[in-house]
Amino acid sequence: MRRSTSLLSAAFLVWVAGLSGAIPAGIASRVAQTPPPSSASAWLDENTPNWNQPGAAIPAAPQPEGGSNLEYCERTFRQATLPEDALVESAGWTLTGAVQIFNDTTIITGMANADGMCRPLSYQVFVFSKGAFVGTISPNVMDSRTDGSVFSVDLYQPDELSARFNRYEPEDALCCASGESRVFYEIQTEGDAVVLVPELPAATFSSPDAQ
Repeated sequence: MRRSTSLLSAAFLVWVAGLSGAIPAGIASRVAQTPPPSSASAWLDENTPNWNQPGAAIPAAPQPEGGSNLEYCERTFRQATLPEDALVESAGWTLTGAVQIFNDTTIITGMANADGMCRPLSYQVFVFSKGAFVGTISPNVMDSRTDGSVFSVDLYQPDELSARFNRYEPEDALCCASGESRVFYEIQTEGDAVVLVPELPAATFSSPDAQ
């Protein structure tokens, strides 16, 4: 109840401040607006070289721009229960969403921030094999409801997975991307190391159920 009251109070202050044309910086960070569609999706349409390298460390979480909204979204966090969870958290990420496990493969999602509706911002999906980090599904962090943001990951074989990414047209509402791109990945062994390898360019098509 305390969190709901705080958010309602923040919304009221924003409405009042809007009448005077000024929004206090502290309040604005609490009711962060969903970012507009971005152009960080070009990698999906190209034969992009693999950004994952054998033996690479888990990338560190970026610092939130304009302040963090995570303290208001604690109910959306997932508590660490696996060794892989601890590795992701140690790199500065907040766990979100469900973990997926198939034999020796584990998939975990981490976010660095959240918007006013607690949707993940600056989030990434991490893949592990036998407890070792083998790569991310995107070369860059993603924001919910933007072009190139992942909305579904399917671990359908012990060493194979696919991911579906939102693709927005300029006229699309942020709620509803009119297309999606699908990428297939394989966990491959290269010498003594294991790495996640994407098949690019992605397959892109219209999809009314993209979220």
